[in-house]
Amino acid sequence: MVYSRQLGTNFWYEFDNFFLWDERQDVLKDFGNISDLDRICKEHKINDTYPIDFIKEVIQDEQRVNSIIFLARKQLDIMNKYFGNDIESQQRAFEDFGQGILFDDRSPRPLNNRVHMMDEGQFGFYRWHTLVRTVVFLNQDPQRWLSVNRHIGLAGAIDSQQRPRQSTSDGNNPNNSEISTEILDTLRSFWLTLSFEELDTEFDKQLS
Repeated sequence: MVYSRQLGTNFWYEFDNFFLWDERQDVLKDFGNISDLDRICKEHKINDTYPIDFIKEVIQDEQRVNSIIFLARKQLDIMNKYFGNDIESQQRAFEDFGQGILFDDRSPRPLNNRVHMMDEGQFGFYRWHTLVRTVVFLNQDPQRWLSVNRHIGLAGAIDSQQRPRQSTSDGNNPNNSEISTEILDTLRSFWLTLSFEELDTEFDKQLS
């Protein structure tokens, strides 16, 4: 598979529609069931009881566990649909997401939200990492999630470097700048080799 920005745009379009713009009641309910996941995780890190007591607390709530697994599987379903085993194309889509260079004016995206980027800023990347780590602690396809988690970290680092802007209120493309090859290579060399434990450390340090 040869990556193109259209492929990346189509991936994020379907991903965002399913998890955000379609306003699916099952998805909204599942996000509600995990709304305290970040707080629980941070409390256990502060108390030095992460990860053992963190996951013990998580699994006490069956609804929460089912929601985590459902959301995680749907994420992988969409990633696998577009990228299959092509981890490099998936990585490129996350890099473009971090730069905010995928403009998309298709419905149902509102005028002021036409750029595929992390609208929650750095916290959004941290929240996503927390979900991934929890999924892995639940023994759900750890090797597949390791590449995803690295790509989330890389996208977050690119976002932090580039600080992309969302589309204007009248829907215009902000034309966010692309990251330099030198900086991108440095970020790739760092994030794409990290273990889950190292990712925990770097998300806490750089993206929390």
